[in-house]
Amino acid sequence: MSKPRKDSKPGSDSALRQAADKRHAQAEAACRTVLDTFAALAEDSAWQGCEMAVKYAQMAAVYARKIRNGRVISPADFNAAVEVCTAARRALRSLDAELTFAGHPQQAALTDAANLSYQVLLAHHQLTKGKA
Repeated sequence: MSKPRKDSKPGSDSALRQAADKRHAQAEAACRTVLDTFAALAEDSAWQGCEMAVKYAQMAAVYARKIRNGRVISPADFNAAVEVCTAARRALRSLDAELTFAGHPQQAALTDAANLSYQVLLAHHQLTKGKA
C-alpha cells in the first residue's frame, strides 16, 4: 500500500476532480444543446440564408464527432467541446452579431445555445489562464 505524498493535500485531489467533472458535464450539456438547436434550424429559411452560420454549424458537428461517444469525460473531450462551442458561437454570431435573435421563432433555443457555449469558453479561459 502506498503512502500519500507529504506535499499533497488529501482534499485537493477530490476538489480538482469534482471541478473537472462539473466542467465536463457543463461542456457536454452545451454541446448537446448546440447540436440539437442546429438540427432544429435545418429547415429554417433565415438559417439557410446565412451561409457562414451553416458552415460554422457544420464545423461544430465535425468537432462534436471527436468527443468519444458524445460524452465529455476527459481533458481531450473537453478540448473538443471547446472547439464545438467556438464554432457554435461563430455560427450564432453570423446569424445575429448581437446574439439577441429578436423575432426569430427559435429565439429562446438560440439564446440558450449562445449562453451555454459562452460558459464553456469562459471555463476554458479560466482553466488555461496564465499558461503560455
